[in-house]
Amino acid sequence: MRVPPGTGLLFAGSGLYWVLSGPLIGWFSVLNPTEIHLSQMGLTLVLITGIACLVVGLWIIPTDFQELYNLFSRNDGWVFTIPIVLVVTDIYLTLIGLSVGNGELNPFVASAVQIGPWAILPFVVSYIALSEGLALGMLSVGKWLFGVVRPSRFMPFALICGAASFGPLSNAELLAFPGASSGASIVGVVVGVVTLTVGIYTHFRKVVLRDSLRLWPRSPPQEVDSRNDNCDS
Repeated sequence: MRVPPGTGLLFAGSGLYWVLSGPLIGWFSVLNPTEIHLSQMGLTLVLITGIACLVVGLWIIPTDFQELYNLFSRNDGWVFTIPIVLVVTDIYLTLIGLSVGNGELNPFVASAVQIGPWAILPFVVSYIALSEGLALGMLSVGKWLFGVVRPSRFMPFALICGAASFGPLSNAELLAFPGASSGASIVGVVVGVVTLTVGIYTHFRKVVLRDSLRLWPRSPPQEVDSRNDNCDS
């Protein structure tokens, strides 16, 4: 049985996240027991779940690394680094926002940032693994839904990149326009999300069309006829 692409990264990323969450939740329970409280049994279950996911993820992650290597080796391999760029940008802008007094919507993330590098660096690795794992999964879903020929197979990947850009875009807009109304901020972020999604899909559509035109004259007559039949249908 072949493991779907991205599964190893998702397991490893989520496992690392839960392994870190146990000590951090215990830390927060002591600092602020009114907001966060979890029993020792609960902390142990969180830690066991994280270790189990991490072990499974590291066991099957070589397949995902090979898949990423193949994607990064493409002429447009830079496109598949967009999830990593979005994660790093989101964390970086969050650090800047907290330094200037802007609040973080997620108090868990804000507290982890304030603790220091020992909490931030593993979380960055975890988020990168989760983002790239989800991206690989969406590429697999696109092939399953639309086949390996149509450019539509890249639509799930473009959509997930657009959704992932919501965090960094909202942080960037908050830093650039601190006095903007909530309605204007939401509209600006939505426009940015849609623009990124459409831009990524348009790029892949152009690449697929260019490659098909380049290979068309080399196709044997029967293959050309079959393609025409598929287009007609």
